[in-house]
Amino acid sequence: MKKCNKLLSLAFLLFTAASCLGQNNKFQPGEIWPDNHGKHINVHGGGIMYYNDSYYWYGEFKEKSDGKFRTCAGVRVYTSKDLYNWTDGGIVLNPVVNDSLSDIAKGCILERPKVIFNQKTKKFVMWFHLELRHKGYDAARVGVATAENPFGPFTYIRTFRPNAKT
Repeated sequence: MKKCNKLLSLAFLLFTAASCLGQNNKFQPGEIWPDNHGKHINVHGGGIMYYNDSYYWYGEFKEKSDGKFRTCAGVRVYTSKDLYNWTDGGIVLNPVVNDSLSDIAKGCILERPKVIFNQKTKKFVMWFHLELRHKGYDAARVGVATAENPFGPFTYIRTFRPNAKT
């Protein structure tokens, strides 16, 4: 009986220690899901890539305005080993702020980024939906950016409009 009590006590202490360290073993839909800093995970329209025993969650990083996430301020990545606990890896693709003519100028609509690893080129390739600055949803473009590692920084390559003649 003493051995059982000691095991239960040890299990309780380990569970408490994991809880204190902020380790998640579940998430609750509709509630805030915190990252390693205790902040709300901010990757809208995202996609997850599995690479070298880690998950990489890429998505639109949105700034808050009027209490709601509104403006895309780049693409952010979070990493995880277990899909419950996420570490903020920062912004991996920033909108261009010093060139208002760039396709990815600040104020553009950059959405739904997805990243894959290209085995042939050994690069990470990001695909995303792009709408040009101040054009609403008229451009209907696809964007491409590449990086040497999953944490970027990703280099913008180009955008184009697939099936533009159909």
